[in-house]
Amino acid sequence: MSRLTLSLTRDPEQVRAARALRHAVFVDEMGATTPEAEGDAFDDACDHLILHDPARADLGVVATLRIADGADLTAREFDLSVLERQGLRLAEPGRVCLHPDYRGGTAGFILFKGMLDVLRARKVDFAVGAASFPGADPVRHMPALRRLRQEALAPPNLRPVARGPGAIAVTGEAPRAAMGEVPALVKSYLRAGAWVGDGAYVDRAFNTVDVCMVLDLARVRLPAFAGAWTGDGS
Repeated sequence: MSRLTLSLTRDPEQVRAARALRHAVFVDEMGATTPEAEGDAFDDACDHLILHDPARADLGVVATLRIADGADLTAREFDLSVLERQGLRLAEPGRVCLHPDYRGGTAGFILFKGMLDVLRARKVDFAVGAASFPGADPVRHMPALRRLRQEALAPPNLRPVARGPGAIAVTGEAPRAAMGEVPALVKSYLRAGAWVGDGAYVDRAFNTVDVCMVLDLARVRLPAFAGAWTGDGS
């Protein structure tokens, strides 16, 4: 793989290129049925991390995510008041996706490190965002959700809670083997030191079950294999 180039931008042409990758991943691959999977009203207020491979110009953007101040999109699905009332500076990484040819390698690592660099430069206290299980069937995902809660539930003073019509409770226990069904994006956050909120949210328009990730920038550690990031972002 050639040297990859990472940029932070709000350039409309670059954002359109990022949206093309989102369409390929979220709509064509994962089965989302909402136009928001490709682009939404939050895009204009976000900065977009975009990764290119100069040797594969035909692919356009090979990996992308966006960073918003605050966490307004996540707040649609999770109650963040426990964080907000502490006066913490929050940022929201989201819409993470990688071209299939660039999953499980250096592209994810570069994207993840670039995100951390931006958040640290902005003196963000916590990164908060939804990460997705593919397929809107909570029964199928419940063992992994239970195990995730057992291993990485956020402390009470930092714990978002699922809310709204798609919110589901996650209770009970599951064997350690259930972690094998946790998506790579969630595992990358966990390796960085993130916690998970309480409950999950069924997003049928995106065809996902979402969990809320909470990453304390004061305790973050760079995962050795952030390249495991795949297209199962949100």
